[in-house]
Amino acid sequence: MRNIEFVEYKYDQYFGENVIQNCNIKLLNFSNLEFLFIRSSSGVPQGPFHFSLECISGILGIDNYIEFLKIKIIFSQIIIFITIYLLKNYLSELEMFTFLLLILFNPYLIISSRNTSIIYGYEFLLVIFLYLILNVNNTKKNTIVYGVFSFLTLVFYFPTFIFVNCINAVLFFRKYFKNLRDFIIGNLIGAILSFLAYLPYLLSNSQLSLNNGAKSWGLSSYWRITLHAISGDSLNFKINSQSDIDSLINMYPHYLNLHRINYFLVTFLLILSLIYFRKNFSLKSLDILDYIFFISMTFTGIFYTVLDIPLYPHYFYFNIFFAVVFIVKNIHPKFLLLLISCVFVINSTVIIQNFHSYIQEFNGAQTSDYGKSYNSCGCCTNEIRSCKGQ
Repeated sequence: MRNIEFVEYKYDQYFGENVIQNCNIKLLNFSNLEFLFIRSSSGVPQGPFHFSLECISGILGIDNYIEFLKIKIIFSQIIIFITIYLLKNYLSELEMFTFLLLILFNPYLIISSRNTSIIYGYEFLLVIFLYLILNVNNTKKNTIVYGVFSFLTLVFYFPTFIFVNCINAVLFFRKYFKNLRDFIIGNLIGAILSFLAYLPYLLSNSQLSLNNGAKSWGLSSYWRITLHAISGDSLNFKINSQSDIDSLINMYPHYLNLHRINYFLVTFLLILSLIYFRKNFSLKSLDILDYIFFISMTFTGIFYTVLDIPLYPHYFYFNIFFAVVFIVKNIHPKFLLLLISCVFVINSTVIIQNFHSYIQEFNGAQTSDYGKSYNSCGCCTNEIRSCKGQ
């Protein structure tokens, strides 16, 4: 909050702010919804609900960009605690505490939570998904609602759609859904609603390109980016030009080393949790949280590899969440988990402070992926390309 005006500001943020300004009850009608559709790396636009938080804020009269960010940050943190409550039957108190340490102090999530798109508001989708998947078999109504939500994620964010439906595909063949007919009906309803949501864009664009020609960064990119995101090391790549790196190291010589330590610690925790899980493995002991973790680490990764599109850390919030749940649930001894989590918090706190100070000193990472900050670009220029950085 204290450094909120130095938040990253590029095309996505500019687009989000434009949605806030245009989502006015007097302006909204079926013929002028083009401003809701932003292009993505897949070549197709994100759905009209991609900027739903921004649009709702605009409708409610919150038209100040910085005020919107502050409200969004507060709600996203509250939702993390709601998700913890939903997991109370799966995690002990110590496990929940260490989970919060590893999530709330993840450097990448802290910086990205100050951004202005629902791509960094995954918490809102996650809490709905988690509640529905944990209760999907309780009633037929729950199954239908989950089916609707599963397909409707397409109009929020296509990586969420891929994540949820890769899980659904495996669970379908594992006969996890007891009310299968209702699950299918829910998906059909979701498909119809998604088509209607895209209709304004389809009516004004006769040709739809499914890929913009950009390729992914290799066969292992999905798993590499996932591990970097879990440890918060993805933040390291926001300052990635040599001139910016040199300036950063000149100010804080140990900055990159702290990132490396966190990366090593989280990798160690993940490997140790897998070892202990393997020792106690049985098909009967698998719960839904284990299924989600292993499906996301295998089938979802394979699907993304076949899809061959560019992958970015902000696709991976669900991966981060369920990987950390898996770690704290399965690792032993627990005192080691607590100790490493505390070291992670200390390192992350220093990393975040160093990052904020650097961004404030240079008004962004001028020639890196971060680009310029809102303080120098969002408030002061109409040429958004000058904010981009590299």
